[in-house]
Amino acid sequence: MSLTAEPAAPRPTSGSPADVAVVLDAEALVVPAPHAAAGAVLPADPLPLPAGTWGADEALLALDEARLALPFAVPDAVVVSALTTVVLRCGDLAVKVYPAGTDPDHLARVTTALAGSATALLPVAEPVVTSWGVVSVQPWLTATGPVDWAGTGALLRAFHAEHADADVPAWQPLRRVLTVAPDLPDSAARVLVDARAALLAELAALRSPLGTGVVHGDVSPANVLATAAGPVLIDLDFAARAPLEYDLSSAARRADAGELDPATYLAFCRAYGADVRTWEGRAVLDAIAQLGGVAFRVWDDRRAGRPLDWLGAAVARWRTPL
Repeated sequence: MSLTAEPAAPRPTSGSPADVAVVLDAEALVVPAPHAAAGAVLPADPLPLPAGTWGADEALLALDEARLALPFAVPDAVVVSALTTVVLRCGDLAVKVYPAGTDPDHLARVTTALAGSATALLPVAEPVVTSWGVVSVQPWLTATGPVDWAGTGALLRAFHAEHADADVPAWQPLRRVLTVAPDLPDSAARVLVDARAALLAELAALRSPLGTGVVHGDVSPANVLATAAGPVLIDLDFAARAPLEYDLSSAARRADAGELDPATYLAFCRAYGADVRTWEGRAVLDAIAQLGGVAFRVWDDRRAGRPLDWLGAAVARWRTPL
């Protein structure tokens, strides 16, 4: 997995050499139980997918209501994007609206745990719960230029080092499989839920050479903003304590798919200090990401009214998770 043949190295820290070996005194990863007992009530997802047609209109209503509780004035809003959350630009503020049911304590915990971060952009006020959703406000920062994959790797290394011991929530992957399963045919739902259980069992037995720390959860240059003060990671919604390899595996999957050429991928690995492609545990992390993608596609197609004519092939693939 390492880029060098060195026998061991400390956890990556900002400013240390780019080519280092991974930690050998790996720590075991603790994850939630693979599945709940029969009849048990599953815990609520702190970041639920929107229900029905929730979107930009509801987000604007949420902002109007939140203005009464926010400690500063919020200018008129322009919709920037809308999918699982809605992003609004309000002058020098970026307002992110989450669907109803989002846990404000989860959002606040991540912000508190990463407070003072030099590597991540965080909200400037407590989340506000409204009738239409949960409102979070950050500065709107104008990008000073693009950030490439090498820059992303260097920033990720610094982020992992800066927040190594931050008290963010434990990683709970594949929650959305349980969210979409009730709306699927029983046979398809059973396969996907069983695949989830199998992958979580493998994850529970996994040992992370880089160690468990705070991961961003969706690493790419699209989630890096170059500012006058330096680059920062954005969209920290899914920050969690997890094997650090999970943040590196997204680039490896892109390289495998041909989205990143070999030189670009190598530059990312050298900037971070490790390459996960030869790590045997990567197959588990890749499968978790892929099954999570199936759950999201089910939700997105249902929401858009598209047929699930691809589901049969997906179910066949997940009969054997690994």
